[in-house]
Amino acid sequence: MEIKEPLNERLKSLRKENGYTQQQVADGINTSRSAYSQYELGIKQPTLETAIRIAEFYRCSLDYVVGRI
Repeated sequence: MEIKEPLNERLKSLRKENGYTQQQVADGINTSRSAYSQYELGIKQPTLETAIRIAEFYRCSLDYVVGRI
């Protein structure tokens, strides 16, 4: 399995491409801004459930969110 972009970088790219703030994404996936910020910084990894919510929020595949495609 080749990872094309690390998870934290993909999250930041998705957010910026869609013009969202960290707070808007956090609200959309039902988590705190602090937790979401830690995902983007690579300090913390989202749970599978949270990663699925992120994919749903951006209307993309989980594979895309985690950098597999």
